[in-house]
Amino acid sequence: MTSDATGRSGLDHGKASLARVYNYYLRGKDWSSLDEETAQAVIRSAPDVPEAARENFRFAGRAAAWAVAEHQIRQVVDIGVGIVNDLPLPSVETCVLEVDPGATVLAFDNDEVVLAHARALRRGYGGVLRGDVTDLDGIFKHPDAVGLIDMAEPLVVILAAVLHFVPDAAAVMVGLRERLAPGSVVVLSHVTSTQTSERRVAGMTKAYDDKAVSPIFFRSQEEIRAPADGWDIVAPPGLVDVQRWSPDGTYVGPLYDTVRVLGMAAVLPGHQQEHVRAPGGAR
Repeated sequence: MTSDATGRSGLDHGKASLARVYNYYLRGKDWSSLDEETAQAVIRSAPDVPEAARENFRFAGRAAAWAVAEHQIRQVVDIGVGIVNDLPLPSVETCVLEVDPGATVLAFDNDEVVLAHARALRRGYGGVLRGDVTDLDGIFKHPDAVGLIDMAEPLVVILAAVLHFVPDAAAVMVGLRERLAPGSVVVLSHVTSTQTSERRVAGMTKAYDDKAVSPIFFRSQEEIRAPADGWDIVAPPGLVDVQRWSPDGTYVGPLYDTVRVLGMAAVLPGHQQEHVRAPGGAR
């Protein structure tokens, strides 16, 4: 799931689309030779990237479904959804509807490639709306979302592999805290520089800087955790590698040597949740 937080169009034919590069990692079919070239430049620095991307995708669906079932939230907003129809993996929407067929799932992206693809598809996630994670009012007040989501009630917001394309991730979390109803859940994942060699981080960063429409920002584990101030991080499992995220400990995937993606779910305080610790309790 990707989103170009710079606001630049994904139709820049001189640069790779973040959504199509991610689609390449996920073994989709909607990518160009330029996207493949960019993806391969990243993979040369960190050969585990495709596997980590697929585990990240599974994490997003697994955590979204858990939040809907555990917190009985029936509205989900997936920001930076990317191209998901052609993948050999279940999307967030599929996972959510499996646990609650009556749930509402809205998808947003600002990549013109994603939007054009969704318009052509006209089914499933064909309802992708234009929205940028750095403009939350544009998402939550989108005219086509009015009547579909109730901002007075809790939401599940998915930010999977999105905030590492945003220069100020903390501002996004503050913005969500100011807009969402208590009891809302944010599911997020982010690449980390913690326990990853500087050489590999530099190589992946350079590949995105040189070839993609947006740079990537590697952050330490603490820098990823910090924007969750004011939220209750669900623990267990806390902030962990995405392939180790499950509140009941039943999902345990392999760790990777060349790249790490961390994931967490965080609840906006206000509703009593016996399985969630007090604010900051997961630190």
